[in-house]
Amino acid sequence: MPSKPELPATTVLVIDGRANDRAFYAERLRRCSSDYLVLEAADGPSGLDLYRSQRIDCVVLDLQLPNQSGFEILINLLPIASRPRVAVIVLTRNGHRGVWELAHQNGACACFVKRLMAVEDLDRVIQRAIAFVGSMPKEDRYQPS
Repeated sequence: MPSKPELPATTVLVIDGRANDRAFYAERLRRCSSDYLVLEAADGPSGLDLYRSQRIDCVVLDLQLPNQSGFEILINLLPIASRPRVAVIVLTRNGHRGVWELAHQNGACACFVKRLMAVEDLDRVIQRAIAFVGSMPKEDRYQPS
């Protein structure tokens, strides 16, 4: 009987309404590590559907999504900001510090301006964010019903 193929160690979901940006980050992350399974969503609802149907280790989220604010998606992903179940990294074109602070207050592990974020740095941030969320005691992690 053939053995089951090994699953990638890390599943990353990129939610970005800009097709070029989404494809850029998804492809570069795939090149960073063969351990990444990178999923893509063009809007919030399809991103949430993927999140609910797959084991996702990290979400890379743009805040400027079509038909819905990325903050709404962030709040859906992390209903209890102090108890994240998944690592969320926000990438945005908006460099305003208030946006970053609001993203952190709503549970994002990190927030970066797209044009200033190298994919290699994003790779390191993803690994740190996953380690942070994974190191939380199980009783402190939010588990959806």
